[in-house]
Amino acid sequence: MKKSCGCGGIMTIHMHTLIYSAKIKITHVPVYTCRQCARYEPLPVIKRDLGKLIGELAANPPVRKQLSFAERNEWASVLKETFASGLFAGGLPELEESIRSAIQGRIDLLLDIYRLAVDMSDRSWMGETGLRLSQLTAQSAESAK
Repeated sequence: MKKSCGCGGIMTIHMHTLIYSAKIKITHVPVYTCRQCARYEPLPVIKRDLGKLIGELAANPPVRKQLSFAERNEWASVLKETFASGLFAGGLPELEESIRSAIQGRIDLLLDIYRLAVDMSDRSWMGETGLRLSQLTAQSAESAK
């Protein structure tokens, strides 16, 4: 879960807080950050949803002045929970395995929820769950690297 930075440094993933329009905090945004030059960029798998959120904030500023991106994006939610679960003594390989396992667990959970929504003929719930599933399955864990 690292990549090369333009400065030659190594970028690693962490959860970041973005400030939108100097008024609204968007917490739990997974980004790559370079320790050498302090450059950061959102993970490719979340860029579309982050852009959509920012567009919504521009059109309709919320009453709340802080919101969690992890509540809107499954990748961010999985990464937030994985990072919060503790330190990884095995280093990067252990973290990557924990993330892969968490993603698979979330997909399994969402598939169970989708099956329940189908059994209940709840189209709205099916649509919401399908969207959440697509956030995880549209791109594999490998593409987040």
